[in-house]
Amino acid sequence: MVNMIYSISYKENIVGNRDTNDLVFNIREDLQFFKEMTIGSTMIMGRKTFESLPTGGLPKRKHVIVSNKIKTTKDAVEILGEKYIENLTFINLDELEEYIREESRVNKISIIGGAMLYSHFLEDKNLFDLLSNIYATEVERIPHIENPVKLEAHSELREKCDFEVIKIGQGKDRLDDNNLVDYKIVRYFKR
Repeated sequence: MVNMIYSISYKENIVGNRDTNDLVFNIREDLQFFKEMTIGSTMIMGRKTFESLPTGGLPKRKHVIVSNKIKTTKDAVEILGEKYIENLTFINLDELEEYIREESRVNKISIIGGAMLYSHFLEDKNLFDLLSNIYATEVERIPHIENPVKLEAHSELREKCDFEVIKIGQGKDRLDDNNLVDYKIVRYFKR
């Protein structure tokens, strides 16, 4: 099973902050859902997404970094610095499809970002066909970010996929003075 998971300010398709590489939302319920969906899985992410994780990565998950810059352990130590941890797997974009085909035979896969990796999956037919589900936490609030990272391909999901809303809720956004925000978790799947 190959799942993609992200949070998005769906009215503006914002998934990140280019200046800080931080989360756009910090809603406890969304983070708990992310944990439940990724625990025990092989998480595939870009280098910047890995760098945004706490030092030491996330427990009980395999970390795979897609990077064309990191080819050796020495490269990884130099580029990641204090974020480097043992047992990381590095692949480049050209190896991604084959890696997922092989790894998904033995482990659940979670594609966790960033926007460039999400875009590759949503726009490349071969990668899109590998996806079992896309879980999007669609948040009502539009964050005030000077340099937002957008995922325009999200807008087309309802045309390409069937979907079901699996949860509707409100949560305190710790990045917005703990103000309550409305969100819904939507599962998109192929027709």
